[in-house]
Amino acid sequence: MRTAYDLLLTAPDDQITRCRLAHSAIGAGEWADAAHFLRNAAGESAGTAWGQDAAALASFCQARVGAGPVPRA
Repeated sequence: MRTAYDLLLTAPDDQITRCRLAHSAIGAGEWADAAHFLRNAAGESAGTAWGQDAAALASFCQARVGAGPVPRA
């Protein structure tokens, strides 16, 4: 699975803002928001490898809802 940063670097021009929002939401532990942004981006990029990667990360984020922020090393 690709990271939000990887997706941001390879995002189609029309998905850059959503990826930035998702990246920020993940950093803040706002998993539901990140999943929302990524699902929308994936839906608009359906049928592409990038869209599939965004959907996979959205599923991961949805699974983390309620878990809080990722501990930092």
